[in-house]
Amino acid sequence: MGLLVTDVRLSWTLAGRKLLVLMILAFFPLTAGYAQQPAASGVMQMTMIPEDRAQIELDGFLNEAVWQQVPAIDGMRVINPDTLEAASLRTETRIFYNERGIYVAAMNFQAGDTLVARMSSRDDPVPRDGFVLSIDASGNGTYGYFLRVNLGGTLSDGTILPERQISRDWDGSWDAETQELENGWSAEIFIPWGMMALPQAGETRQIGIYTERQVMYLNETWSWPALPNTNPEYLSAFQKFELSGINPRTQFTFYPYASGTHNNLSGETKARTGADVYWRPNSNTQLSATINPDFGTVESDDIVVNLSAFETFFSEKRTFFLEGQDVFQTSPRNGGGPFGPTTMLNTRRIGAAPVISVPAGVQVSATDRNAPSDLLGAVKVTGTQGNWRYGTMVAAEDDMELRGTAADGSRVKLQSTGRDFAIGRLLYEDTAGGGRRGIGWIGTRMDHPNRQATVNGVDFAYFSADTRWSFDGQVLHSDVNDVSGQGGFFDLNYRPARGVQHSVTGTYLDETLDINDVGYVQRNDHQQLDYRLSVTESGLEKYRSRTRGFNIINQWNADGRPVRLGLFFNQGLTYHNNTSLNAGFRYFPARIDDRLSRGNGTYKIPHRLAYDLNWRSDRSRPFSFGFGIGNAEEDLKANNINYSFGMDWQPNDRFSTNMTVSYRDRESWLVHRGGDRMTAFTATEWSPQLNASYFISAKQQFRIAVQWTGIQAKEDRFYRIDQSDVRHLMEVSKPNLTSDDFTVSRMSFQARYRWEIAPLSDLFVVYTRGSNLPSVGDSEFQDLLFDAWSERVTDTWVVKLRYRLGG
Repeated sequence: MGLLVTDVRLSWTLAGRKLLVLMILAFFPLTAGYAQQPAASGVMQMTMIPEDRAQIELDGFLNEAVWQQVPAIDGMRVINPDTLEAASLRTETRIFYNERGIYVAAMNFQAGDTLVARMSSRDDPVPRDGFVLSIDASGNGTYGYFLRVNLGGTLSDGTILPERQISRDWDGSWDAETQELENGWSAEIFIPWGMMALPQAGETRQIGIYTERQVMYLNETWSWPALPNTNPEYLSAFQKFELSGINPRTQFTFYPYASGTHNNLSGETKARTGADVYWRPNSNTQLSATINPDFGTVESDDIVVNLSAFETFFSEKRTFFLEGQDVFQTSPRNGGGPFGPTTMLNTRRIGAAPVISVPAGVQVSATDRNAPSDLLGAVKVTGTQGNWRYGTMVAAEDDMELRGTAADGSRVKLQSTGRDFAIGRLLYEDTAGGGRRGIGWIGTRMDHPNRQATVNGVDFAYFSADTRWSFDGQVLHSDVNDVSGQGGFFDLNYRPARGVQHSVTGTYLDETLDINDVGYVQRNDHQQLDYRLSVTESGLEKYRSRTRGFNIINQWNADGRPVRLGLFFNQGLTYHNNTSLNAGFRYFPARIDDRLSRGNGTYKIPHRLAYDLNWRSDRSRPFSFGFGIGNAEEDLKANNINYSFGMDWQPNDRFSTNMTVSYRDRESWLVHRGGDRMTAFTATEWSPQLNASYFISAKQQFRIAVQWTGIQAKEDRFYRIDQSDVRHLMEVSKPNLTSDDFTVSRMSFQARYRWEIAPLSDLFVVYTRGSNLPSVGDSEFQDLLFDAWSERVTDTWVVKLRYRLGG
């Protein structure tokens, strides 16, 4: 059986096609069996209470008299599982506004012994009771904000783009408190106008409101309006409220910091000061600048061992680049996908490792070469005007000095020149008459003495008025050192009924397109036409919910050779006792690999199989666990078996610990060894990870995070790539007497104290330790682990204070 593509050369008989159609029809219903749920209609009036009359003390107790003057909103329905039944418990939400911002009170009725309160770091997706207020600040479903307060006082927030693109990287200057009560729990929230971009308006304006409640002991989510994930509408279907007399005055926010870093390895201590500045001259424009920015180590990336030919993508963590970043998003693919995101703006490029030429015979440590560049500064302007949104950003890196070692042992100073970056964005969106239509432009520029890169993109978006169709696409043009490249991609979705979605994904990127100086794409020379069908059902007799998916993967290079083909089936089951089981099966027809050799030839890969099975217990319990097994056959059809186990222990609301362990056994791991040489290894890998947190209060946290990856790889077989033809790898005898055996041992350890003094104002005390051991051939795993702790390449203390003033 094969894909309907002529170059695959797989037999595809009439009987085979009939069999596949019967399998799909047996596995999936054509519809989910129920119609779409209409959103709340009509415009409601939001209560206005002046600040001098409100007199709110934000403590989570709803005992101020003003709350009795505000009408309560209820009417929540169950959206997970999406039965859309009326919620079994009352949730009374009261909202009013004034010249300062929006105040919200939520009374969540519930038996006290069923409450699940767990504190965590901001934005951590810990299962617990919570209340969400999301705001469509545009009033027309083009951008908004997601705000969640969890029982215990921990916050989570993010930005929203149509229809349900939620980015949790952004942090806003809102605040909230909660209280446990005999008859449930309450939340009190304040959202300042200065936190949000608001379009200019006359005497009245509209905003959209969406409320949601997580009830962990039932493992249910309720919302008003009722907008489950299976519904195509989200942001545009928020309940509209009308407000009068809101034109926020000029907002000026000064965000200084001071930090000190002590390097235990070199004995050096460095101090830095600087600031971010945010100015809103009016409600719809913001100017941001960063002066002598500090991107010191108070966060850390996960350890990734990547021996493939593809770059690993890391998300942004720096406050300046996250603020107002949503206007630069051009497509849902910017948020990621099976192969990482496709985006013209990856702000991690700004301040990345310096570009430096190392002379022959000079060694520079990997730690120094990969250290981030210092930034001289950056400026960003974002805003809206009618149906238009715009943004521009410029940033400049400082020149860097690195130290190397010559062959005779002498020290050598190497100089790098910093890069300059410029980004522009213009977007037009129209929602008149229902649905949404958009067209935008984005341009990026990177300047360096040895490289100049300019990329332009035009993006399109369409969301039909009947909510069934959505289309997002972008065309790209790059010019890097006078070499031009073109490309484009689209994503088309059709939802005939709630819970059923058909998706078609198309991509064309030519061999010379290069957007990775400022953006990110996993590969160019790429043609794609994939199809996915997903079906979600809820309220079944045996299951709380069932999700099933079917994928056809069809991807080629410019030579017309398949680089990735597949038929995927997956199913996820959630049982009535809140346990879950997920299973997947994947068939990969024969293809070629044109990347692993790093430009040293193309070779064929035989057809392969993969499967995985994962089970998870009820996460509402103080102790929960899960385990899984999977086998994704190697490129040479040998086993690649992975076992995983994870557990969460949260005995009370202040202490939590999470541990995951994975073990991988690989029988024929193919690794490029230079030129046209490839070696297949038998390898074993251990990857444990531990996170533990203790909260002195909701605003003070002590956290320990440790992650280690250890690999032992033994040479097994040796291959060469035929340079004259595309064929299977040619097995050869061992080419030399030197062993290809290798080991990997990488560790990251961080102990961090964080005190949130005020919204977005923090004191950090952080100890970071890390290692990346050189390959040592024969070594036991316990030796690799202990040596990773003792033979460190990073060992620092950081103390950092940042405080938000004004706004």
